[in-house]
Amino acid sequence: MTESLLSLEERKLLENIKEYDAAPVFQRLAHILLLYDDGQMTRQIASIVQLSPSQVRRRRRQFIARGMQLFPQDELTTEETTEEESTLPPDLAIPETESQAVETVAEPPVPKMYTVKDFKEDAKSLKSPGVNRDDTLSEAGRKILRYQFAQMLLNEDGTRLGEDIEALHDMRVATRRMRAALDIYNEAFTPKAIKMLLKGLRATGRHLGKVRDRDVFIDNARQYLHTLPEEHHNDLNPLISSWEEARQGYRQNMLAFLDSKPYREFKEDLLTFVNTPGTGARPLPESLLAPNLVCEVTPKLIYTCLGDVRSFEPFLDTATLPQFHALRIAFKKFRYAIEFSQEVLGAEVKQVIADLKKIQDHLGELNDAQVASLILKDYLGEWDIQQDSLPVTERTSPESIMAYLSTVYARRQHLMSTFRDTWEYFSRPEFRQNLAACIAAL
Repeated sequence: MTESLLSLEERKLLENIKEYDAAPVFQRLAHILLLYDDGQMTRQIASIVQLSPSQVRRRRRQFIARGMQLFPQDELTTEETTEEESTLPPDLAIPETESQAVETVAEPPVPKMYTVKDFKEDAKSLKSPGVNRDDTLSEAGRKILRYQFAQMLLNEDGTRLGEDIEALHDMRVATRRMRAALDIYNEAFTPKAIKMLLKGLRATGRHLGKVRDRDVFIDNARQYLHTLPEEHHNDLNPLISSWEEARQGYRQNMLAFLDSKPYREFKEDLLTFVNTPGTGARPLPESLLAPNLVCEVTPKLIYTCLGDVRSFEPFLDTATLPQFHALRIAFKKFRYAIEFSQEVLGAEVKQVIADLKKIQDHLGELNDAQVASLILKDYLGEWDIQQDSLPVTERTSPESIMAYLSTVYARRQHLMSTFRDTWEYFSRPEFRQNLAACIAAL
């Protein structure tokens, strides 16, 4: 079952405060926490207590940070007062409104909330997810999300600054791994609990991806130019300039998104999710035989991903580009399923991951070549329109762009035709033996 927010003793204390506390401000706080403990969603609770969702979330975060210290100690009793004892002197009479209660009852100091900034500081010392073999599947997934969220935040400043393109790459990878974790561990969480997280991850990934793709295109074009004689090193200047201009536009859009309210709210929601055990966990079946621990479920997860990958083998000799793309995604999920569990797998896991990385690199290069070929064809399709806007004497031939497109096509064909060799490396008995050995450690 989903882990409760409150212990039995805390719940009893809060039920007493809700019924008998002299200050409505504490009654409402107790009511909010009890509703959360009952499994109510934030928006439902906000409607019940007539506060905004952000105000309700803030009170929950305060409780997570300070616990029962949020309440005056003289209110923390489980004994019901008699009618005579509940008769209060005039100076402690229950005010009519919560605002009056704040004036007459000394509210405990509001603790400093655990903010995204606080978590970012903590993230610097977070060296691994910390998955244990006896974790429930939901808490293992939460630990992985927490670690990848930390990596995302640690690379955000560098992404904003834009001086090191690897910061943007690493931030994008972190968002992709969080999406993969929610996919791999989806059975551990309720769809409603992760819906908004996925929406935020997709939006973040789209903005980062558009900038990153242009970085890759520009870098690959420049590497190609270095293979040509020096007099041809400027042949692709119009193409690279157009990509740089597009990149700048995408970068401005990305920065606007990173400064936006939806992105801030997404980070706050993710912060709460990864730091609150039990949140969003799918209730377990009543049967005690249902597997739910990492050591019980991980073998099935990994071998299911292996089966998905191996199902492509009959089509390799006639595979289309969309099928290669689908295989790339299947391999990526397979690798992540292993990487996310590597802390509890055997020592052979390092070789297994290295083998999968080799295959992913091959398919990744093929995907880059395919995307580049599509971008180049679009560029050439607009060439004549662009040239018509120039004086005749300034117009140029697209010969150099077509030569580069031809090189990209050749690279794409080479990667497709040689993939069978890479697949045979993956299919060798040693890989399966290493995979079985690292899983056997569970």
